[in-house]
Amino acid sequence: MDQLKRTIIMGVGFLFVILGIIGAFLPVMPSIPFLVIASFCFSKSSTKFHDMLMNNPLVGPHIRSYNENNGISLITKAFLIVSQWAGILISSLLFVHGFFGRILMVVIGVAVTGYILSLKTAKK
Repeated sequence: MDQLKRTIIMGVGFLFVILGIIGAFLPVMPSIPFLVIASFCFSKSSTKFHDMLMNNPLVGPHIRSYNENNGISLITKAFLIVSQWAGILISSLLFVHGFFGRILMVVIGVAVTGYILSLKTAKK
């Protein structure tokens, strides 16, 4: 039964890695919170995958900073917000043609921006 539990937790970890990867490309979905959850799942189920995620040069430092409650850098916050709104603008101009779809994207964008701004800013 213990092996089944570890396998399920590992599967959930992979699900959150996939959501994190999708979030890297979608403007309304931040990646790091999903990868933090994946890191937690892997810490309970697979040292190998936890180490791979934590040692990844692109996301490892951000996950560590988030886990240690140091926050994220001001530059990272600015990059996330600017890229998110650029993506929303491009998406709404090219792909979303309905008024309510555009309003929904703006509402989600405002919520995600609020979340990013609410994160602690790292002192570095």
